[in-house]
Amino acid sequence: MRYIIASTAVTDEICLADGKKVGKVAGGAGIYALCGIKVWCDDVLLVTGVGQDYRSIYGQWYEDNDISMEGLMIKGNRTPHTVVQYLDNGEREETPLYGLEHYQKMESAPEDLEPYFQTASGIYIFKNSNTCFWEKIIQMKKNSKVVIMWEIANDATYVDNKEHVKDIARNFEILSINLTEAKNLLEKEGLEEIIEEFQTWGMELIFLRMGSKGAVMITPSQKMKVPSMEGVHVVDPTGGGNSSSGAVLYGFCKGYDLRSCGQMGNISAAMCISGYGIPAIVKTEKYRTMFEERGGKC
Repeated sequence: MRYIIASTAVTDEICLADGKKVGKVAGGAGIYALCGIKVWCDDVLLVTGVGQDYRSIYGQWYEDNDISMEGLMIKGNRTPHTVVQYLDNGEREETPLYGLEHYQKMESAPEDLEPYFQTASGIYIFKNSNTCFWEKIIQMKKNSKVVIMWEIANDATYVDNKEHVKDIARNFEILSINLTEAKNLLEKEGLEEIIEEFQTWGMELIFLRMGSKGAVMITPSQKMKVPSMEGVHVVDPTGGGNSSSGAVLYGFCKGYDLRSCGQMGNISAAMCISGYGIPAIVKTEKYRTMFEERGGKC
């Protein structure tokens, strides 16, 4: 597979800020990032741990979307089940019902990813700043030409961790982070000062996600604001950042310009946030046509 997704595949129970409960749906950063790339490319694989029950619950969705399950490894009896509670300020809290230890047991390990470092074009990793994990990944990266996107987990974005995060991130091509996380990590409030600091990191691309305001594509010498899609009715915001990150990784690996990468990310996000949970069918032609109508070329 050319594109590898390293993150969780779980059952989400989503509680929106207005009190509406979505119920049990397929979730986890990994499956949303998978959908984000699937819009643009069929050659994508989710590599993570699941429970023995996962195939019976979600196997039909993979079959309906012609997505391989060969990267899913049985690491226990039960697939993680997470309650996602949205707050009035737009933030959210996630509670793993079977406990944090069970959840972490299912996460992608460096050893799970090692076989793909010599064959894949791009690998998306959703993770905090765990030193042991990243030391192994960085070592694998030294002997590989694969492009790595790190979508940083919220619990790693605090100011005392900034230098550690920078030291990890600069080993890779792309960092994906949302605006709230960037404010916490850099201890800055203004968008322009956040952009300026990120430009000093020397990374090929920092994908700064701003929700309904779109995104900023940041390189050492450029900053490009890409507005979000117009006319999108947000039903469930879960997975918008993950799906957009997956799409941006694909566009970057294909050599698309910053604006095109940002547009692809916004289109994938729009697909996921327009309904509850992941889309039943990832309608690739619809969204590729939308991209082409905006001047892009798949």
